[in-house]
Amino acid sequence: MLDASRHEFAAHGYAGASLDDIARRAAVTKGALYHHFINKAALLEAVYVELELEVAAKVKAAIDAAGDHAMTRVAAAFEAFFDASADPTYQRIVLRDAPGVLGRTKGRGLDHAIGLDLVIALIEDLRRDGFIGADVPVTMAARIFLAAVSEVAMAAAHSDDPAATRRDGTFVLLTIIDGVRLAAAARRP
Repeated sequence: MLDASRHEFAAHGYAGASLDDIARRAAVTKGALYHHFINKAALLEAVYVELELEVAAKVKAAIDAAGDHAMTRVAAAFEAFFDASADPTYQRIVLRDAPGVLGRTKGRGLDHAIGLDLVIALIEDLRRDGFIGADVPVTMAARIFLAAVSEVAMAAAHSDDPAATRRDGTFVLLTIIDGVRLAAAARRP
């Protein structure tokens, strides 16, 4: 059912996908869909979670392969996330349709449940390597970075020049990290 839903949402958008078409593609009755999902929005949420888990796995693999230097790990995370979020299915479902269906609060909650721990680990890496001072609240910094990275992906999905948007967004994100590093260094005795 999730594969069929993913296909229909990606091909026709949330508004254009019908439960009849999803049931037909999944080779189940509409009643079977309703047995597992209360409505089409619940199906979209399940597909959203599935897509976000896939992206989180890609980002984690990139971080793990990047070595021990914090900035290398952060750059690998950005690259992996932006590569994955450039996928047309991801863009259509997660970045275009889901915000209007799930709402910003629900979507942000799902994003935090799936990806916040990865970002917290990166912030802790940055702290370990001296890029972020010990006085910076790790969880709040992670929430802000997760929101910023998500905003770059959203902007790229809606841009006439996604590559330039991604490049500019990455530059700004790295500049923010450098600014935090400089502020931390300035506060050291």
